[in-house]
Amino acid sequence: MSSQMPIAIRATASWKIRRWLKSRYRSIRYDARFADGREEYGVDLNAVLQGARFPADYWSTVNGADHACPEEGAGAWVDYPYGRPL
Repeated sequence: MSSQMPIAIRATASWKIRRWLKSRYRSIRYDARFADGREEYGVDLNAVLQGARFPADYWSTVNGADHACPEEGAGAWVDYPYGRPL
């Protein structure tokens, strides 16, 4: 993973079944797009967005990505660091 910061984040939601409780829960994974056009899927957002170093940017971007994500499927790309849909 490079030290380059992404320019956009996307959330993708899917439904999974808990093994023991047999109940469903919503699972969200995140994708990152970089300035050079490269996209990485299933990234650890805390590492990519440097959440410990820039906590306000991290939370605004994650909040924007979660709000742009539908109940199931891929959401819209949101910009970093403001979390506005692109």
